[in-house]
Amino acid sequence: MHSNLVKKIIYPAHEKIFGRKTFDYLKVLEKEQYLPKKELENLKFEKLKALLIHSNKNIPFYTKRFKDAGFKPELMEKIDDFKKIPFLTKEDIRNNLEDLKWNNCPGGLVRYNTGGSTGSPLIFYFDKRRQSFDKAARMLTHNWWGVDIGDKELYLWGSPLEISKQDKLKELRDYLTNELLISAFELSEKEIPGIIKKIKKFRPDSVFGYPSTIALFCQMAEKSGYKLDDYGVKAVFTTAEVLFDHQREIISTGFGNIPVVDSYGSREAGFICHQCKQGNYHLIDSNYIFELVKDGKEVKEGDEGEVVVTHLDAWGMPFIRYRTGDVAKYGDKNCPCGRTWTTIKNIQGRTTDFIVTPDGRWQHALSLIYVVRDLEGVGQFKIIQDTVHDLEVLIKIDKNLFPADGENKIIQGFKKRMGTNINVKVIKTDKIPVEASGKYRYVVSKVSAFK
Repeated sequence: MHSNLVKKIIYPAHEKIFGRKTFDYLKVLEKEQYLPKKELENLKFEKLKALLIHSNKNIPFYTKRFKDAGFKPELMEKIDDFKKIPFLTKEDIRNNLEDLKWNNCPGGLVRYNTGGSTGSPLIFYFDKRRQSFDKAARMLTHNWWGVDIGDKELYLWGSPLEISKQDKLKELRDYLTNELLISAFELSEKEIPGIIKKIKKFRPDSVFGYPSTIALFCQMAEKSGYKLDDYGVKAVFTTAEVLFDHQREIISTGFGNIPVVDSYGSREAGFICHQCKQGNYHLIDSNYIFELVKDGKEVKEGDEGEVVVTHLDAWGMPFIRYRTGDVAKYGDKNCPCGRTWTTIKNIQGRTTDFIVTPDGRWQHALSLIYVVRDLEGVGQFKIIQDTVHDLEVLIKIDKNLFPADGENKIIQGFKKRMGTNINVKVIKTDKIPVEASGKYRYVVSKVSAFK
């Protein structure tokens, strides 16, 4: 489908049919990304106050929570006033799902859930406003890299929800909006020729998906003798996982040394931030109140903390001071790109992707990833921490290249980083299982790093 036809007619009609004001919100965000800091703070305060007044009036969970906290939103004078409200946890959502919904929300609510890769899935609801702002933010940030609405985009994705909906109607919608979905569950050397054939015919302008999935695809394609550098891809957009440096290099090289651009967000928290051409991660400041906390308190400037967000445009099911379980720190205050939106850095993924040592330290997954990844003959791997003392390492190896003392190197490498009183079990396998979401996670810790 011609990109201008999609941009000017088909996609606007699509959003209007679904009751979303995506293109109106896109115009708003285009202006707000350059607002002076003072104007931006005033905007956020007004949006926050309106959200909190609405939540107090229409959301039973918050009516009680505000009362218990002695908080009256109509009396707010500054943003920090709302920080007396307790954090919202995943457990709060699971235990109070019905009381967190605005049942009279205009346009109704749409049910979503996470993949449940670290436990039971989290169910939540979106309203049209939230959907529209998230879509608009994604359109805006794609355009930062010269990828416009209507340009062809390939999705290397893997949610059971999306995969189950691949019926004729959705295939038609994807065709009309210049999108192509390839399931992360299909990735195998056997399926590579068929996938390459689809991509060659589609000729995407951009690729979007999990960094682990895209990197694995590039490696499989190369091993099978296929080149991906002549399909016209302008940029690869990654999301939903930490993008490691070695993955960025694999993906960029695989598609012909093009930009690999990272974003940060989640299904429940929304589209939180995106990289600009300076490499900085800009918060979508107009849509969020963003906090970094540790041990229940805000961290000092320069320190890492757990990401806590309040989505200012999620009115159907408000997420107020939501603990994401992710870790980051604030970036530089001024970005050369000219945008005034806050920057963050060192986005290090879920706290469940951190390893907790027996003496109480928490280490980023990379401390163990490098031990396994640097061994010759290791194709895929997965590290699972069941307790602070017990770890399993699943490895898929090339028997001709894997060193005889490889298992011992893994065990000793882990003990060097975590302490000698840990138990490490190395399991050789022909297949590393993906998560329920379709992601290929290197590390899964069942031990919480933050309390």
